Amino acid sequence: MIKTDNKRLKIANLTLDGYSNYGNVLQRYAVCNLLAGLGAEVASLWFSSKAGFLPYLYSHYPWMKDSWDWKTWVKLGINWKGATHKMFSGQNAWEAARSAGIKSFVDRYIPMRYDVDFSKAADEYDYFVTGSDQVWNPYFADLEKLFIKFAPGGKRVSYAASISCPEIPQDKLQMFIDGVNGMKEISVREQAGAELIEKLTGRKVEVLADPTMLVAAERWREIARKPSWLKGDEKILTTYFLGKRPDDVINRLADEHGLKVVNILDEHVFEHYVVAPEEWLWLIDNASLMYTDSFHGTVFSILFRRPFVVAERIEAGCASKMTSRIDTLLGKFGLEDRRGTNVNGYMIADPLHIQYGDVDAVLAEDRRKAIIYLDGALK
Repeated sequence: MIKTDNKRLKIANLTLDGYSNYGNVLQRYAVCNLLAGLGAEVASLWFSSKAGFLPYLYSHYPWMKDSWDWKTWVKLGINWKGATHKMFSGQNAWEAARSAGIKSFVDRYIPMRYDVDFSKAADEYDYFVTGSDQVWNPYFADLEKLFIKFAPGGKRVSYAASISCPEIPQDKLQMFIDGVNGMKEISVREQAGAELIEKLTGRKVEVLADPTMLVAAERWREIARKPSWLKGDEKILTTYFLGKRPDDVINRLADEHGLKVVNILDEHVFEHYVVAPEEWLWLIDNASLMYTDSFHGTVFSILFRRPFVVAERIEAGCASKMTSRIDTLLGKFGLEDRRGTNVNGYMIADPLHIQYGDVDAVLAEDRRKAIIYLDGALK
């Protein structure tokens, strides 16, 4: 148990804010669970501004900030061609409903704190832990907050922080180097991140497992919930794609094996698009076959020991690094043959059957390393 002067340490966690991504909120839950399991008193801090109408909307629906220009807001204000109605109907309503479901999960399972005065926060906690997720991605992360620059260096710790880019843009380079050098202890999620930090600063850092993998499958099952719209005992083929789905392959497999397809994030099926995190977990755990291009879709397929195919996602820029991240994960568990690529037509031999090795032993070693690291970093 982590203590100081016979008192529980107060530890604050920071990661990317938002209610739009399943992997993000499940990582937030997992880090808080890991720290609380070590005996700490934990709070996860929300640092995005909530003051005012627009910041509130942007914090809950970040897609608005990127896709709406000033003309959109004028049209909304005068209700031009029914703009106000359209905002609260159709795809916008679906997005709002999905965000509400994710926020409900956060409110029930994560010790969130929204009322943080960061000019005073440094005195309220013994340590600040940033991570996991792409907290050090220079293209969208708030590096000032996520390098914990508001607190003394001795209180700054990262757990499995991810950079997810092969290099840092020149205009963020010095800020990034200063941020790394200001941390007390650092662990990252990918080997490429560790190598980049060593190249830029000479500092060698640990590579630790994604925190979702350190929570036992049974713990996740306690949270999981069957969607109310899924009736009976139908066998399902679950998909979770952040890029394009190979629908022809998926539908052919479903027809051959008598499976009902549930496409999470399907923009044409309301129930599938607004799946809550608890339902997301259940749909993976109970899939006869899981198809995904997502890192966390793959993680939870392994945790729940489900047959799965992880499809290659080819995109420009930083997103292309996801391929190496998933390849490393598959290699760790000896599951390289579960890769669907453009070369093999996103189809593998006998996809509904899978041979798992000793997953528990690998996960136990990952947890041991994480606890040793945190025990040393937080004393």
